[in-house]
Amino acid sequence: MIYLVREELIIQDGYIFVSNDEARYLLKVRRLKNGAEVTFCSNGKTYFTELEINKKVPCFKIVKEKDATGPSTRIIVAIATGDVNAIEESIRNGVEAGADEFYIFRTDLSNTCLTVIEKKMKRLNTIVVSAASQSRRGHLPEINISSFDEIAELEGDHIVLHPYSANNIVQYKPSPDRKIILWIGPEGGFTQREIDKFRSKKFNIFSIKVPILRMENAVTVLTAFIRNMS
Repeated sequence: MIYLVREELIIQDGYIFVSNDEARYLLKVRRLKNGAEVTFCSNGKTYFTELEINKKVPCFKIVKEKDATGPSTRIIVAIATGDVNAIEESIRNGVEAGADEFYIFRTDLSNTCLTVIEKKMKRLNTIVVSAASQSRRGHLPEINISSFDEIAELEGDHIVLHPYSANNIVQYKPSPDRKIILWIGPEGGFTQREIDKFRSKKFNIFSIKVPILRMENAVTVLTAFIRNMS
């Protein structure tokens, strides 16, 4: 069974229709045949369909639909700019681990400008769609480009991953129905100035009992750990 997450769907007379490019992908690459079961998820709805091919044009008959349900805790991952490939993998891994939203920001040790990331937004959103479908998510996480200070003003529990913190992440006890903002630094981590700023805002600063991780792996580990707790 194929599972596809989309921002919007074309629905008409009990059928879902896809673009020509997606039709070619499903028929030529995925080699779907008449009667194939395909599940679409969009805007909080899940649609269970069966493929019908009419003159080489695929349409998907809606057999059943239901409201998509998800966890009550919302996880936001703030990722410092770095190597573009690392950003792409961080987004992919974060979606599959359970992140609901991303913020990309610049730090003292960031080596990539936000303008470079802005030019990659189409590519990053394509990665979100693919990863959400792969992991059978109920919605498409949003990607935002913002500043350190703007993210710091978000309401919720702020958790900073810092390898030299004396406090381990297992000490954290999430509250239900609460936003959790996870801060992931660039290669080289956060500077002391930034750590002091986190402390001044009373953010939670935690370490995890593993060797120092690459950014994309830190996103996976921390997001999955928090999602499992929530």
